[in-house]
Amino acid sequence: MNASHTYFPLSLNKLLIFTNLSWVRNPYQNERTLRPNPNYFRAAMFNFQAIQIGRMLSEDEVWQINYITKRRAYRYIAAAEPEWLFPEKHVSTDHWSKLGEGYLLMPEPRLIHMGGEIFIGYDDGRSDAFGAYGHKPWQPGYKDENREHLEREMLERFQAEWAFKHGSKYTAYDVQFGGRVRESGEKMMAHYAEVRKRYRRR
Repeated sequence: MNASHTYFPLSLNKLLIFTNLSWVRNPYQNERTLRPNPNYFRAAMFNFQAIQIGRMLSEDEVWQINYITKRRAYRYIAAAEPEWLFPEKHVSTDHWSKLGEGYLLMPEPRLIHMGGEIFIGYDDGRSDAFGAYGHKPWQPGYKDENREHLEREMLERFQAEWAFKHGSKYTAYDVQFGGRVRESGEKMMAHYAEVRKRYRRR
């Protein structure tokens, strides 16, 4: 579904979180609807440069993620310390919609962009292509102007909301553009202020 998150604890200090692109671009939609092109198995490409790194979790956010892990476990949980097995004793809230003020597992949206088509050429002359949601060029949904227009608008709204919640400095960075894009300038923050006003009026 759109709002599904998948995460993998890589070590005691590192966590890899996968979030559906459709949810990051538009977190204001119905979270229980199916994401675009929800196939379980298919050929796919992945841009490793787009992985966000450098985010630092607060102690409360760590407890909240451990709490989710415990609540979603089917049978067993494990921890390096006995006290860590009881995150419910430490979390500031156990209400799903309030974890991380509603955005605990979300990436830094200012690093998210529209587009996402990938084209591949092979030595033997063959070629291949994937849309942002894994569609092939001949499949319905490869190009969806209405979806793209709505996502562009909602992503800008989410970026503005995030910027005023966390400030001008990004909460994470990626290696695209050499990892140099890590802060919103004054003009961009002023733009986000206008975007917030526009949606408040609505």
